[in-house]
Amino acid sequence: QFSGETFKSASPRRFVQLEMILSTDDPQVAPTVRSLAIEFDDALVQGARGSIMPRSARPNEDTRFVYTLWPQSDEGDEGFDLLRFVLPGRADDIGVQIGGENIVPNQILTQQDSLLVVLPRTVKADSLQVDFTTRVVRNATVFGLDLGSSTRPGLWQSVEATERRANIVLLPELTGSARLIDDLRFSTPVLTPNGDGTNDQVEISLVIFKVEVADPRVEIFDLSGRIVALLLPSATGPAMH
Repeated sequence: QFSGETFKSASPRRFVQLEMILSTDDPQVAPTVRSLAIEFDDALVQGARGSIMPRSARPNEDTRFVYTLWPQSDEGDEGFDLLRFVLPGRADDIGVQIGGENIVPNQILTQQDSLLVVLPRTVKADSLQVDFTTRVVRNATVFGLDLGSSTRPGLWQSVEATERRANIVLLPELTGSARLIDDLRFSTPVLTPNGDGTNDQVEISLVIFKVEVADPRVEIFDLSGRIVALLLPSATGPAMH
């Protein structure tokens, strides 16, 4: 980093750690620091806390969740109109309430592991609820939320849990289960990769449980047991391949 350079870490960050190296080419001169200043932007609101309900679900099943947000602000706060969720899977059937009133967002952007909601107006102190349907495949999954403002691109404020584990969803059935794979699907029951245009391709999808780092491989054998292909699939989600 050099003087005047912006932070390289993406927003938001809760802490800042500084390290300074003092050096000189003259052994008779000791380097001196006279001042150090850090410039930062004000938060969008004084604070924001949230929780997810329900806090338990069945593994890899569509579940209806409600995330409730309680912001705290004062007169000088700008407020927020962007909600950025970090989710375990793609969200569907999304609804939003501000102060108990149903509203229509200006825009909703969904990806495999995130959800961005653009609100029609700036929110400062009203409670807010976002309900959606998604699937959870990992025990103790954190549902994260950051607040943003369309007038201050790149600035995000993290939302804290209202209480310990209030933003975490558990999978009780998975804890005592030995099941590792779910929802295994083949696009065709027969694969004959001989180039004749029939059954030359197959798509295989599956969900993996209880694995932090997954590196699935698919080996294709012929009827004599000889390996003919090795597939290295790409991930479409945290545990979906």
